[in-house]
Amino acid sequence: MMRGMRHLLMILPVFLALSPLVAGQKPTPVSIRLLAEGNEREGESFVTPVELTNPKKRIFIRKVPILSERDIKAFYPFPGKDGLVGAYFRLDPHGTDKLEQFTTEDRGKLAVVFVNGRVAAVLRVDARVTDGILYVPGGLLPGEVMQLQAKYPIIGRESEFGKKPPKATKAPAKPKSAAP
Repeated sequence: MMRGMRHLLMILPVFLALSPLVAGQKPTPVSIRLLAEGNEREGESFVTPVELTNPKKRIFIRKVPILSERDIKAFYPFPGKDGLVGAYFRLDPHGTDKLEQFTTEDRGKLAVVFVNGRVAAVLRVDARVTDGILYVPGGLLPGEVMQLQAKYPIIGRESEFGKKPPKATKAPAKPKSAAP
């Protein structure tokens, strides 16, 4: 009896992970967060430690994001500098204002881009950004780009987003000619 229960407990997490797909529901949407570098003295209610790999160091980041996926209108993927995928994210007016405010007030600090809960990129704020475009030089995985493509249009192709491709139509049959 215990042996069967153990197998059930091992299979249950797999079933739960696949259940939205089996039930015909959409998979979990992609999450994107831009978080600012904080200070340990701000307290654990406001900041949390993060271990970075490039540059290799431990920093504290603020828990409240500057931007999230709700601020994104469109994106444009490109081959990243790290061998993964980078992207430009066009922001809505709210996101544009938040990015401009952040890049004005926190110049010289780091910002961390989280995609689906993992560190995808680390950016240094070196200039004020007023155009509403968040530049992420790399760190996106191909599966994450597919999630982004399902949720957002490609910059420059917004009018095509969500439209089904036209159905292929058969060419009209040639009329049979009467034999003389």
